Parts: sequence; structure tokens; C-alpha cells
Amino acid sequence: MFIILIIMADMIFPLIPNAAADANSGPGAVSVTTYFTELTTTGADAFTLADGTKVGQLKKIILVSDGGDATLTPATFVDGSTVTFADVGDYVVLIYTGDGAGWRAIETGNDADGVTGPVIA
Repeated sequence: MFIILIIMADMIFPLIPNAAADANSGPGAVSVTTYFTELTTTGADAFTLADGTKVGQLKKIILVSDGGDATLTPATFVDGSTVTFADVGDYVVLIYTGDGAGWRAIETGNDADGVTGPVIA
């Protein structure tokens, strides 16, 4: 993944190229090579996320089918140790801050109801 920055009159606009979503069904590792990952749970499923490949790398993860809670455990996580997705539409946007510090949540929410969001613990 790469980000293009457009600089115009003292303003910077990030541009994230459109890319195919990575889909995970059931427990397992979430790809660090794609920007967007859709999760489908088949029960209470555990997912892992390795460290990013570049400082500033972005990753969006969303629960699209709820067969049970999805618990994401990044290898390194500034904000805690896990992100738990309980409802369809729960999402998190992460940024990789570098070795030692790891992933940081920069946005959470729910695309389906606009009210709930995943729990960071």
C-alpha cells in the first residue's frame, strides 16, 4: 500500500488508492499488505495483526458478518492489547507508528448504526 500526498497552497491531502478488500472468515491472521479487511465471524473468533511494514501505514478493519465477537490482537498496540468487534459495521482505522510503539487507533465507529463501535482494551 502507498499513500500519495497532494500539496496545494499550504494544505496536504492524503490520497489512498482504491484497492480490493481482504476478507477473513473465521479466526486467523489479518493481512498487513492490504489497506482494507472485512471480517466474518463463525463464533467467538480471534484474529491477529502483525506489525506494519512502514511508518504511517494505514489499516481499516470492519466486521461484515456477525457469527460472534471478533477479537483483534495486534503484535504491538499503543492503545492497549485488543480491539473487540461485537456488531456488524464495527470498524477501526489503525496507523502504524513504528518499531516498538506499533499500531495506534485513529478512528473507531459503526458504519451500520452510527452509534456503537468496537471496544479497545
